[in-house]
Amino acid sequence: MSDFFDLPDDSFKPKTSSYERKTDGNIYNPDPNAFNGKYQSVFRFVPYIHDKTKSKYTKYSAKFYNPLTKEAIFVDCPSNVNQPSILWDIESVIKTLENDEPELHKKLKDSFSRWHSNWSPVYIKKDPQRPELEGTIKFFKFSAQINNVINGQINPEESELVETAPSVNPYHLLNGKDFLCVVGKKTKIFRDWTKCKFMDEITPFVFKIGDKQVVTENSEKSVKLVQEFLKKNTPTLDDYLHKDWTNDQFEKVAENIVTLIQPRPVLDMVLERTKDIKMKEAILSKLAGKTSTSNTVNTSSLIDEPVSFESNETPLEPVSEKVDNTTNIEKDEYDSLFEDL
Repeated sequence: MSDFFDLPDDSFKPKTSSYERKTDGNIYNPDPNAFNGKYQSVFRFVPYIHDKTKSKYTKYSAKFYNPLTKEAIFVDCPSNVNQPSILWDIESVIKTLENDEPELHKKLKDSFSRWHSNWSPVYIKKDPQRPELEGTIKFFKFSAQINNVINGQINPEESELVETAPSVNPYHLLNGKDFLCVVGKKTKIFRDWTKCKFMDEITPFVFKIGDKQVVTENSEKSVKLVQEFLKKNTPTLDDYLHKDWTNDQFEKVAENIVTLIQPRPVLDMVLERTKDIKMKEAILSKLAGKTSTSNTVNTSSLIDEPVSFESNETPLEPVSEKVDNTTNIEKDEYDSLFEDL
């Protein structure tokens, strides 16, 4: 009978969480937060072997954040596939308010943002922080700062004072360049990419098959070997390509626009500009529904009184487990580059 009254001790002990943030194994993330504020590596941009036109794939995305419900929705921008985009119109209208209505501009920016990211496959040649990644191909996701460094190689600036540098496509397998990636912490959230640069020397793509180092050459045998290596080891880009909205996403976007893009004159500016007829009709329908079901509402308040907003912090990117791999590693030609930084 006494067993009935016994309680297991484990029921009252605090439970430790075994939750781990999900990370995408196909994405190369040089995260300085996980390695004492600094990340250093050397990698090579390579063509996307499955479709060379997507070797540097650019995609626009957007986020709506409701400060009252604390809910956020992320969607891809229809402009990625040359469709009319009300997201682009919202961004354009918000920009016009920056000088004349700075407070309203900030409130709207806190609730809506649109940005673009780039994806490229990279072959990781040297990574002291995570040596297990060396010799693998991952997708490197980057924004405007690194994109400008790439464009500076392809379209170097002309100057009357110094000789113009030759144009180099870093992705070229015979006449490309290795990339020195040095990432620091600008703030708790933002990273400092200013020390990243391409090597001075133009070199062929060098990779490893097992313990054997292979140098790309302009020969049929070499081309076949490189193709096989890239096809076998390059992940697919499909998961990162533009995704059309589902019906549910379309409805949520329309609802968020009606709720967050306020006061009404701002929303009217967006509707006047947009060529997205379907979304415009959906928004007007929602606005008409709100008006008809609210007999006690002063309609002028829809125009004159802005919605209350709160700013929110951008969530931190997932931080991987801190690892110290600095001991017992044989030095190579890249180590002197890291020591000088």
